[in-house]
Amino acid sequence: MRSFAIAVSFACAFSSPLSAQDAGQAADPEEPDTERGEIIVTGSRFGGRTATQSSTPVDAISREELQQSGRVDLIQMLKVQVPSFSAPRPLASGVGDLIQPPSLRGLGAGELLVLVNGKRRHTTADLNSSNGIGRGDVAVDFNAIPTLALSRIEVLRDGAAAQYGSDAISGVINMILDRSIGTHAQASYVQTTEGDGDTYEVSASTGVRLGEEGVFRLTAAYQDRGGTNRARPDTRQQYFGLNAAGRPVAPSANYGSGVGLTPSNGALDPREAGFDRNVFQQGDQPSRNYQLFYNLVAPMAGGAELYSFGGYNRLNGDIRYLFRRAGQDETVRALYPDGYSPGLATRFENVSTALGLRGDDMAGFAWDLSTAYGLSTVRTSYVDSVNVTLGAASPSRFYRGGSDFYQWTSNLDLTREVPLGDDQPLRIAFGAEYREEDYRLFSGAPDGYRNGGVLIPDGPNAGRPGPIGSQPGPSNGPDDRASIDRNSVAAYAEVEKQVFERLLLSGAVRHERYSDFGNTTNFKVAGRLGLFGGLALRGSYNTGFRAPALAQSGYNASNTLILNGTQAIVRVAAVDNPAARLAGATDLKPEKSRNVSVGAVFEAQGFTATLDAYRIKVRDRIAISSTFQDTRLTNFLAANGQSGFAALSFLTNAVDTQTQGIDLVVNYRHRFGDGSRFSGTLAGNYNKTRFDRIAGTPAPIAALGITTPLFDLTQQLRFSDSLPRDKVTLDLNYARGPFTLSVTNTRYGKVSTVALLNRTPAQVAALVPGYDVQQVPAASNAANSDIIQRFGAKVLTDVELGWQATPALRLSAGAQNLFDVYPDENIASTVAGVAAGTNGSDNAGTQPYNAISPFGFNGQSVFVRAGLAF
Repeated sequence: MRSFAIAVSFACAFSSPLSAQDAGQAADPEEPDTERGEIIVTGSRFGGRTATQSSTPVDAISREELQQSGRVDLIQMLKVQVPSFSAPRPLASGVGDLIQPPSLRGLGAGELLVLVNGKRRHTTADLNSSNGIGRGDVAVDFNAIPTLALSRIEVLRDGAAAQYGSDAISGVINMILDRSIGTHAQASYVQTTEGDGDTYEVSASTGVRLGEEGVFRLTAAYQDRGGTNRARPDTRQQYFGLNAAGRPVAPSANYGSGVGLTPSNGALDPREAGFDRNVFQQGDQPSRNYQLFYNLVAPMAGGAELYSFGGYNRLNGDIRYLFRRAGQDETVRALYPDGYSPGLATRFENVSTALGLRGDDMAGFAWDLSTAYGLSTVRTSYVDSVNVTLGAASPSRFYRGGSDFYQWTSNLDLTREVPLGDDQPLRIAFGAEYREEDYRLFSGAPDGYRNGGVLIPDGPNAGRPGPIGSQPGPSNGPDDRASIDRNSVAAYAEVEKQVFERLLLSGAVRHERYSDFGNTTNFKVAGRLGLFGGLALRGSYNTGFRAPALAQSGYNASNTLILNGTQAIVRVAAVDNPAARLAGATDLKPEKSRNVSVGAVFEAQGFTATLDAYRIKVRDRIAISSTFQDTRLTNFLAANGQSGFAALSFLTNAVDTQTQGIDLVVNYRHRFGDGSRFSGTLAGNYNKTRFDRIAGTPAPIAALGITTPLFDLTQQLRFSDSLPRDKVTLDLNYARGPFTLSVTNTRYGKVSTVALLNRTPAQVAALVPGYDVQQVPAASNAANSDIIQRFGAKVLTDVELGWQATPALRLSAGAQNLFDVYPDENIASTVAGVAAGTNGSDNAGTQPYNAISPFGFNGQSVFVRAGLAF
């Protein structure tokens, strides 16, 4: 089938041209606004219509709207503009800190399909194995595309697998590239009012005419983001204590144990008094992002149109992990006498290009022939690190490993109108798609995973083996390598008919064959009924699927995670890994969904409102399992030739879920007599996810007497409560003469997570007063409690004032999070808690905020921006 894709590529470049016509999937993004709203093209192969005329809910957000409030990250812009879209700011999750997992309508990153100009965009090569939102999934890197390259973004909030294929369960985001003539340039600067997070952005985009109607547009951008830090001093004991006999003892890990607030282990080392305790980082990680993107449209002889687009980006990030104290076994004191924070130097690269020809008369059909290629690479190295088993000869930098993912998609789309004797023809479309995907996982430097044999030289554990591998976790070894590929072939069809001028009916069906898991057939039906006075009803029903990402089948790695306040190295094993098989892992199955949506639309002069309710059932959702950490399992694996697994997880089809929700969008526009203009948008989303099935403990693990379920409470809350159930935005804009004022208020609803596990009644009594918590009986001891912490709803306000100083120059300034709102804090470590035998969930007082905060925890930022257009 590879030869088919190659043939398509050559056909796109050399086939005889016919006439220019967008076949729907890559419709002209420069259609002008109409009296009834902006033309949208996502969700139908039959050309554009306004969002209120669509039978399914679609949001259209212009570049100008995206760039309000001075944000430079595209994914953060979308989070403010689309209430049903969420993206957390992960923390200490490795590369996940830089690839923020998106969510639409309460589902995961893998259930969201991303397009560019109507063509499928490749995902990143990295699997999110962090202990946070998006765990076990892959995502598209939104920040690979410069915002200045866009004309607008369209968000289809409805299942569309029957139209676009795998992943389109929660919806589709289609990024429409700018194809205008002229030059735009801008420079921005952002800083938090705490004095950190300095962010610089410069970008330029120019479009030139090719012939009479062609366009070539090139955009380049650079963003330099400084880190932020809201961590608190580390008051734990840092160095060995001395017992009554003058021998060293391990330092206490309790809050306050190094500064006299709580008892230390042994007498304190004199160095404790002069130790600089500001050793942690909690906030955004610094990064530098280079972006280049192009968009080309050129008329051909005979009326056909050649198009091509694509680009390149490279993001270099510096990530810091938790501090290793001088008195820990993870420290070689000859190299780091006062402890250290290991880091991860990360490089992401994305390359993409698409090439196509389209026309409007090939045997009476409009046609679109295209091929698109995308490549993502990830390379990581540990820095300021050490392998304790190599002793003082250990290097401080280790190549951790890398991964590649490439995707090659070729399509032929045909559309036609068939007259039926009335004034509304039957519109038909059909087409074919061939896609190849390849995933590779590479091993790292041997010094990062090997046992050098050096024993711990000093302290209470002198002469014992130290932790093997680099810090914070071993680099990928030879057994971690993976090389997986697959192909898929699809055929699809779509019909649409306007009946009696008021009723729009449409249907779609798609059959697809995957080389690795077989066949799937999905369909969609939708309709819109115009009633009276601008009121209309609309609804849809569709089935969908999501093929397991190749990284979900092939990922192997060891990662250091914080599990309910305790640091642990967790092995995430591929489903075909011998250890995972012994623990009960099986081959992954595709996710399958059923999606129903019903809504109403109302529009009058200057006013539109849409209300849509939905229910999405997903069967066999893919996730990383619970972390199985038990000596019985470790011994069982070792007895079967799989040693070195202190804690094990694997990918699995763990649960069936049902997500129900409501989307509301109300928009009003008014032009005053003096020429000034006002627009306001109130938009909101509410969603709730419940479980229809949760898989039990795998049989091999249950046979050992272990009762940990396959998908435990921590993982369950990550699906159901770690994203806001409700989110509301109120966006107000006023323009008068050369001045504009925009105010955006965003209310983020409550989120929850498991804060602590297996705490005694006395510990609970010392910890929870003043916090919004729920206690559930601990799985391992019903007399104790697991503590779920709820973080309350917050409202953030962004303000921007703009001035069109000259026809070419625009200046703007403003503030993000104007009122300096922070999320609720984690359950705190206190003297009373330590006396009861426990720290809080804030890592012994150093980490006040939780990574599930839907808006981060940077506080207020101010920005300035200058833009040129000519």
